[in-house]
Amino acid sequence: MKNKYKVAVVGCGSIANAHLEGYKKLPKVEVKAVVDTNIAAREMYMKEYQIPNGYENLEAMLIEINPDIVSICVWHKLHDVMTAKIAKYPSVKGIICEKPMAIGLGKAEEMIEVCNKNNVKLIISHQRRFTPGWMKAKDIIQSGSIGVPTRGEIRVKDGLLNWGTHSIDGVRYVLGEPEAKWVFGALERSTNKFERNTAIEDCCMGLVQFEDNLQFFIQSDLLDNNCDAGRFNIIGTNGMIYVEETKVKLFNDHSNGWQNIKLNLDKDDKAIGGNTNAMQVDEIIEWIEKDKESRSSARIAIKTQEIMMAIYESARKNMVIKLPLKEKKYPLDLMIDEKKLHLFDEKKYDIREFLNRDNIDENNYSKLKLQGLSHNEIMQKLNLQK
Repeated sequence: MKNKYKVAVVGCGSIANAHLEGYKKLPKVEVKAVVDTNIAAREMYMKEYQIPNGYENLEAMLIEINPDIVSICVWHKLHDVMTAKIAKYPSVKGIICEKPMAIGLGKAEEMIEVCNKNNVKLIISHQRRFTPGWMKAKDIIQSGSIGVPTRGEIRVKDGLLNWGTHSIDGVRYVLGEPEAKWVFGALERSTNKFERNTAIEDCCMGLVQFEDNLQFFIQSDLLDNNCDAGRFNIIGTNGMIYVEETKVKLFNDHSNGWQNIKLNLDKDDKAIGGNTNAMQVDEIIEWIEKDKESRSSARIAIKTQEIMMAIYESARKNMVIKLPLKEKKYPLDLMIDEKKLHLFDEKKYDIREFLNRDNIDENNYSKLKLQGLSHNEIMQKLNLQK
């Protein structure tokens, strides 16, 4: 393609910053517009990244800009709706949708269907697949340095949909995308807990059985220690590996204890955000131009979605769930509707409510931004002041 790819970003919250940092690194793209109902949010990014156009309305942007690539950075429940609208617009060639893919397996499947029908490349922003630690871990495991992988372990918090999607996807990535056979899960929801207006659990755990006697265990919000979306352990027949986005440690017969693996990191690199998002964009462009599927394609990402939904469905049915998953709706919503969860505290709360920008003091926001605080840090401070 001779001309630059025209890009639009829909949703001007904190995660949009990571997408924009990625686009900024690539001369082959040009961000032409942002879309958000909050005028202060979109004007902030227009000024910071010299973006010429801002819109309140998605349809108006599509008609006037004719974007080639669109980043969807809105909250979870709108992912499928936005994807359907954007994929049907004739100029669009690729969509980068934030995680989790959707709420429920059926809506994720519909996203793939509408994109396939309109020849639009859809990727889900599991951008940690592009971090140096994860890529190195994948190479080490494939080389046989830990023998045959037998077990993975994940500890996350802030909800399975929020952090768990990254970690489950990461284990699948470094292990070479193994097929899950069955899932066994349990959860507690004794408070009326939400995350970005989606009902979530107080805590949960899940055991996933893959092919070749490979299992991994995930626990979410059960232990507030050593939890991270980008961190996990893989155990094999001849060793083990500890993985972070920018750190890898190997233990086997030849390592003489734990060995820190060199990753040749540049101190100025943004391993999370800028670099990873730029690589993600590069891959979707290569997919558009050469039909080489991205490692973050929706076809691959939906396997992570299915595992998460199966954990919930197992808790709902009190049984092992064999895959493929039959239930298309969001099992946690079904459990709530079926009154299978007893609430000790019925007061609704959202662990991401502090990100709501509708009623904050924008002058104070600007002052805190000049101090170098991130969007999340600013929003936490402003909401504490209310």
